[in-house]
Amino acid sequence: MIVEIRATDPLMSAVYALRREVFVIEQGVPEELEVDEYDNVAAHLAALSDGHVVGTLRIVRHDRTAKIGRMAVSAHSRKAGLGRELMEFAATAVSRDGAQEIILAAQFTAREFYRRLGYIEEGAVFDDAGISHVMMRKKLRP
Repeated sequence: MIVEIRATDPLMSAVYALRREVFVIEQGVPEELEVDEYDNVAAHLAALSDGHVVGTLRIVRHDRTAKIGRMAVSAHSRKAGLGRELMEFAATAVSRDGAQEIILAAQFTAREFYRRLGYIEEGAVFDDAGISHVMMRKKLRP
């Protein structure tokens, strides 16, 4: 089950714990960079299994553009389609709310995953927190 929550929701502690597990522990992102000022204004998606958060992403709206970030799936839940489900849920939600496009900074190693979902690479590869990324964009149908 996927639910949309805000920064004040009690589930956010589990969302932050999952993000810390994936980004800080597994990928070596500096802990001070993992949570930022956008977390308080973003809509967060939490994928639940047996009451536990096993996947998440956040959505920050900028007029008619939605920016997806901080997508994480727990190690034991990967390769089962949960990432795709989170991305499709997010696209439906922001489209319903009037967004015309989604942008995201994809980890370079994950760009094929986003391509399969209809995202197109834009610009040069860049470093974010020691990890190579590329900007990607997807136009949404009205």
